[in-house]
Amino acid sequence: MLRKRRIKKYAVASLLLFCGISVPASSQESAAEFYRGKTIQVINPFAEGGLYAYLAQLIAEKLPKYLPGSPTGRHVSMPGGGGLQGANYLYNAAPRDGTVIGLLYDNMPTEQALGLNKLVKFDARQFTVLGSLNKRETGLVGVLKRTNVSSVYEAKTKAVVLAATGTSSAQYIVPNAMNRLLGTKFKLIPGYKVITDSFFAMEAGEADGLFTNYATLTQARPDWIAQDRFAFIAQSSDIRDPNFASVPLLQELTDDRIPQEAFRFLAMSRLAGKIIVAPPGIATNRANALRDAFHLMLSDPQLLEGMAKLAQQIEPRDTKAALDVIKQTIETDHAALARVRDIMQTE
Repeated sequence: MLRKRRIKKYAVASLLLFCGISVPASSQESAAEFYRGKTIQVINPFAEGGLYAYLAQLIAEKLPKYLPGSPTGRHVSMPGGGGLQGANYLYNAAPRDGTVIGLLYDNMPTEQALGLNKLVKFDARQFTVLGSLNKRETGLVGVLKRTNVSSVYEAKTKAVVLAATGTSSAQYIVPNAMNRLLGTKFKLIPGYKVITDSFFAMEAGEADGLFTNYATLTQARPDWIAQDRFAFIAQSSDIRDPNFASVPLLQELTDDRIPQEAFRFLAMSRLAGKIIVAPPGIATNRANALRDAFHLMLSDPQLLEGMAKLAQQIEPRDTKAALDVIKQTIETDHAALARVRDIMQTE
């Protein structure tokens, strides 16, 4: 009887092929059969040594053990273009068989939406999304209290020097948008190679503050935080961070709808939360296996320990919620996107 069933199965497959209809691999083998003996590659879109590299290593170590067939894993660094090379590889060149996944740099959907970078060769909405590690990373405009500036209103009347790593970084873009849309008088100094150089500039009196996230501040200058040296005058997110409930959101500082939407868009890159994706077109059973493994991995004690060491919280989004963030970013109001493009293209 078993032999007859096998003959019938292969006869049907042969007939479909004869008629020009392809038979998906997923219909001929289970996810466990496919993944047995395989290696899962986890793409890190930056160089070794940074946060994304450590996250990719953690995922490569932990996620495969929750996949059927018990494959192994390894992380691969693919730096270039500020995260673009890794995203382009995942979308255009990586095998679409479920053996390659990767971290999507948080600002990739905003890069796509703006349409200014011709190196963007993907539609982030088409990735096979597994979910995200967390939900948001609040950005803060922090000004040293020695400036006697404690609000955006005061920053409109007094010049404050802010450090930035480059004109394409959020450290530059957000304060520049505040100058253009709110009338602040920030003097922006880009060109610091790494963010630690910005702190040295503040120590030397060359700069008075910067735009970054709180975790970066606590890691780089915990003594400054303990000494309460910063006045946080605005935050970039979708909701007020409970730890900074009295600090206004940028979109709360204007009554004009277009600037409000522009500030919401600029916050979107901080809401992605380290989204994990695979290339488009993965067979359904393998895509489901990857999503299930991702979900199970989030409770892995060693993963949680590793995330804690990186000062990263686990507050995940599922596939639908992560995809919704991508879609909301890319489908931002056209007038607001035009305003942001103008700000980014004009000094």
